[in-house]
Amino acid sequence: MANLAKYSAFILVLLCAVPILAAQAETVSIIRVIDGDTCILENGERVRYYGINAPEKGDPQFNEATQANNKLVAGKKVRLEPQNPSRDKEDRLLAYVFIDEIFINEELLRLGCAHIQRPLAAKYRDRLLRAQQAAREEGLGIWAKAAEQSIVIAEAHADAEGNDWDNLCDEYIVIENREDISIDLTGWIVYDEVHRRYLFPNFILKAKEAVTLRTCLGKNSQSELFWGSRSPIWNNEGDTVFIRDSRGQLVLSYIY
Repeated sequence: MANLAKYSAFILVLLCAVPILAAQAETVSIIRVIDGDTCILENGERVRYYGINAPEKGDPQFNEATQANNKLVAGKKVRLEPQNPSRDKEDRLLAYVFIDEIFINEELLRLGCAHIQRPLAAKYRDRLLRAQQAAREEGLGIWAKAAEQSIVIAEAHADAEGNDWDNLCDEYIVIENREDISIDLTGWIVYDEVHRRYLFPNFILKAKEAVTLRTCLGKNSQSELFWGSRSPIWNNEGDTVFIRDSRGQLVLSYIY
């Protein structure tokens, strides 16, 4: 009787698992692509690809990213993950998108049609980071100008000592030029995930040198620049540093 009870319990578990497995494999058709990271399903729901951000209308590479997404998914059946996606503030489903074994979010990053946007699920974080790095190194899509520049974030010091609001000068990022020549940063833009922006003044970053951009007010020098903000910029829990050149081309996307 004990063995029979165990066997019955095992069968019950399998039966319960069948609808779960079926739901995970469920696919839905995409009827229209909106842009490089958004599409519309046959049921009218809009899906925003989780963990990536493609160029917005008016940005460089917008048309190219939209066309790439259209070629990948339009009219095809896709599988969304997680099974019950959350929604963003515009009521769009936030999901990782798959066509069979093709991971669309990853593919768009690999083609240089998007950059990573936090947060990322741990399950796919490394895959997405590798895809973005490969596209940047090859100068693909949005990274066309990035391959020409050896600009890096050498340090992101977001958590100032004590209360961040009382110690804004201890919140900073360090931007390093690893080129053998100087780079004119005049008109370049640094911004965070919520698009708080810093516009570079007339400034030349010399070869093999670095400049510290501090959040607080201060007097600019060759080694230090000051955002002039009266409130913290960089989130202690994690953020992304974006840098665009004076023509609006993305040069850097750095996650900490």
